[in-house]
Amino acid sequence: MDIKDVVSVEEAAKILGYEKSSVTLLCRKGKLDGAFRIGHQWLIPRATVENYEKAPQGFAAIWERRREAEKAQEKELLEGENTGEETVEELEREILKGMRLLARKFNRLEKLLAQDKRRD
Repeated sequence: MDIKDVVSVEEAAKILGYEKSSVTLLCRKGKLDGAFRIGHQWLIPRATVENYEKAPQGFAAIWERRREAEKAQEKELLEGENTGEETVEELEREILKGMRLLARKFNRLEKLLAQDKRRD
């Protein structure tokens, strides 16, 4: 590996648009493949930095995880329909899960509609 093939934390931060501390944290957590330390200095393969896909941050990350959990829950509910061996209690539990999910989505819809009305 040539010296041109690696970048410092400072260079990686400029390329990614992150703070240096965020890049260091990514290195420590092993999120930047091939990153290594020499003394106190992290060095990161340039290709890793250039190909790094930024994950959602802050509230965007929270909403993304919430959406993924809801999709998984919906998938779980739909997959349960085809077994044919459910008991009445299992079906009731699944229906309640679905109703709770719909209630949460309905509440979110109401909030969004209220916000739209206030903007008008």
